[in-house]
Amino acid sequence: MDDRRVVVVIERDEEVRSLLRATLAEAGFDVHCAATGESGLALVQARHPDTVTLDLVLPDMDGYEVLQRIREFSDTYILIVTARSALRATLKAFDAGADDYMVKPIRPRELRARVDGMLRRPRQLTVPRIVTPREAPLVSPRLRASVAPVRSLRPAETRAVAQGPPAAPPLAAARGYEHKGLELDSATRAATLGGRALQLTRTEFDLLHILLQRGSGVVTKTELVGLLGLVKWEAGPGGRTAGTRDPGRIIETHIGNLRRKLGDDARKPRWLKTVRGSGYTLA
Repeated sequence: MDDRRVVVVIERDEEVRSLLRATLAEAGFDVHCAATGESGLALVQARHPDTVTLDLVLPDMDGYEVLQRIREFSDTYILIVTARSALRATLKAFDAGADDYMVKPIRPRELRARVDGMLRRPRQLTVPRIVTPREAPLVSPRLRASVAPVRSLRPAETRAVAQGPPAAPPLAAARGYEHKGLELDSATRAATLGGRALQLTRTEFDLLHILLQRGSGVVTKTELVGLLGLVKWEAGPGGRTAGTRDPGRIIETHIGNLRRKLGDDARKPRWLKTVRGSGYTLA
């Protein structure tokens, strides 16, 4: 991990809070701790952390409320650290905008691995190659019109055009996509629908980015788990960790969140289509 990264720990239990502080400080973080939801929110606003660890049981408010309020003003990575192991609690946390979920008791090596894994998750995703205009005959006109990467023309392409503006320097990769009024800019990580800004979590944005880049191709749940850097958790000591054996359920939750924010209907999809038994694609 990089030096001087900032983390805010929101944890009611003093002993657990001390363990989190010591483990993350040893990993090179500037650690700031809060024992309540309100003080934690104030720290996140003041410190602009790279990562937040959040307990779901706090003395002054529900941890889910803290999570939702953080998501109103910050896209920091959020790791839930809680004693709640039920699948319903796990899915509710992801639904509210969490990036990862860890069940107590805390194992320091696992904690460091999870935080490090989140921070290594690339902002610019490495995904299968996009079909370029040079290969346009292989792509249906409908697809070319519906998913159009925004890119500068290469000099050779410019010379092939009888009338047109001079070519700009080529981009390393497409940064913008449009599909039925849904627009995404991968450089600024902004997404809009019909000109209205969409409030997406990091994972939701990355998921949408992958689907737009793939175009009409199907992306399987297994591929999405790998591309998004989601961890397939192991059962911890003292019992099973619910939800650990089915990361695909987490993908389903994020897809559901995206559909809700887009106002999409899974039965008559306009943007995100489920391919039964395979994965997801653009409608």
